Amino acid sequence: MLTHLAITNIALISKLNLEFGQGFTALTGETGAGKSLLMDALGLALGNRADMSLIRHGESMAEVTATFEPSLTPQLEALLEEQGVSLENNELILRRQLKADSSKAWLNGTPVPASTLAQFGVLLVDIHAQHGTQALLNPAAQRVLLDNLGGHQATLQNVQHTYRAWQNAQSAYEDLAAQCEQARQDAERLADWHAELKKLAYQPGEEEALQTQRARLVHFAQLQQHLSLADEALNAEGATLSNLRTAARALHSAAQVDTSLQPLAERLETALTELSDAGHDTARAAGGLEAEGNLEAIDDRLHALKGAARKHGVTMPELPDVLTKLAAQTTNLADTEAQVDDLQKAANAARQQFEAASKALTQAREAAAQTLQPQLESALKALHLPNARLYVTLTPLPENQWNAQGAESVELRLAANPGSPAQPIAKVASGGELSRLMLAIKSVLYQGLAPQTVVFDEIDTGLSGAASASVGHAMAAIGLRHQAFAITHHPQVAAAANAHYRIAKHVEEGHTTTRLTPLEDESRLEELARLLSGNAITPQAREAAKALLVEAETQLAKAA
Repeated sequence: MLTHLAITNIALISKLNLEFGQGFTALTGETGAGKSLLMDALGLALGNRADMSLIRHGESMAEVTATFEPSLTPQLEALLEEQGVSLENNELILRRQLKADSSKAWLNGTPVPASTLAQFGVLLVDIHAQHGTQALLNPAAQRVLLDNLGGHQATLQNVQHTYRAWQNAQSAYEDLAAQCEQARQDAERLADWHAELKKLAYQPGEEEALQTQRARLVHFAQLQQHLSLADEALNAEGATLSNLRTAARALHSAAQVDTSLQPLAERLETALTELSDAGHDTARAAGGLEAEGNLEAIDDRLHALKGAARKHGVTMPELPDVLTKLAAQTTNLADTEAQVDDLQKAANAARQQFEAASKALTQAREAAAQTLQPQLESALKALHLPNARLYVTLTPLPENQWNAQGAESVELRLAANPGSPAQPIAKVASGGELSRLMLAIKSVLYQGLAPQTVVFDEIDTGLSGAASASVGHAMAAIGLRHQAFAITHHPQVAAAANAHYRIAKHVEEGHTTTRLTPLEDESRLEELARLLSGNAITPQAREAAKALLVEAETQLAKAA
């Protein structure tokens, strides 16, 4: 329970040190007195997001400290162990400090992130605000309430575990199956490419040979003309060789007369021999010149080779390497397909496990609904809704909507009046009915929980006197097992409390502050009378206040 709340410089609150005990405590005051500031301050200690505008005007720092004597539930013990926190004198102290540019948090004197305070906060305090009843309109919230009320968390966790396992197994199967199909398509494509290149049969050096052959064909006429001219110039009658032979014979004859001319005659003879050989070769080349090959066929071959090289992003000489790689990449799919079959079997088995777990959860929910329905109707009757009938409807979901919360949707249906059909509470419940429905659910839920701190923030807004009295009695009953707080405007609710505080604004030396004053006997009677009649308190209001206190004591004795 919350034993101590210290607040410094939170908006209109300059300094408050509050001690709380067990049971049901009511907080009342005029509108604007600062009741919501208590919730804001407590929220900071419980790890809510820092709001620097809460720092009191003219101050540089605000601070809240909340001290608890907690019930050591398994969840709290696990969190204490996880955070390495030990209790001193069975106390858990949550402290929060705000400055204009920073927020700090401590847990039992050790600095921690605000998120750590929030982790502890949800286990220590259950805050139920007026707007929180709207969450009850959400079918997901209704499902959570049924699971909490039914107490089958282990069954739900098994569903969540098997669902994740099924989804993981299904994803693994689908991923590998897609990869296998892609590999199959790739293998077919690679085989086609391999066949194309094998049929193309590029030979080393073929590109250069084809280019040379093509050039010869393109320039054949010009080549033929040049060779003919060369042959004629060298070998025709009266051409170069004929004249050189005549010159050589003349020099040899001259050398017989003048021996000094012999070297010149020999040089000319050597040149004649070389030119004679060249002349024979030229004549042979000119005589043997033919147009080898078909230019169109060569162009087609070059086009095919260039296209293949471009397709595979290589040069023509690299095409044989591509052919070798394609042969190596042709995949045998047998092993992969066997793995796909194994994963499909695993996914089917995981699905069956989920179906079994979700079936067990459905049965647990059905049993919980049958047990809780009369309990909730009894609680609603005590809350001045004697004719209300509440139904819990479970609707199977199609397979594509199965999820980690099971295989059905959960919906609360209400028939508020005799003869009225049961409809979703979002359609038929008024604000007051919704608040009392939530309180009925909380009343049943808290019966099975370890003691904790419960805060009701103006959930009785819009209720009549008789209905608000029933709400007060229900809160007092909760206070028998838990520590309960209620911020209220209703005297019927406040009268049911074990302890009563008045929240009021005071002006001192030009500064407005909010104070929290414990009420006893006459002061409490005066506050209840004020709530009944307004600021002009009448004797009749005082008598009515006394009657409320007597009625509250009678109802509390019955509940105990």
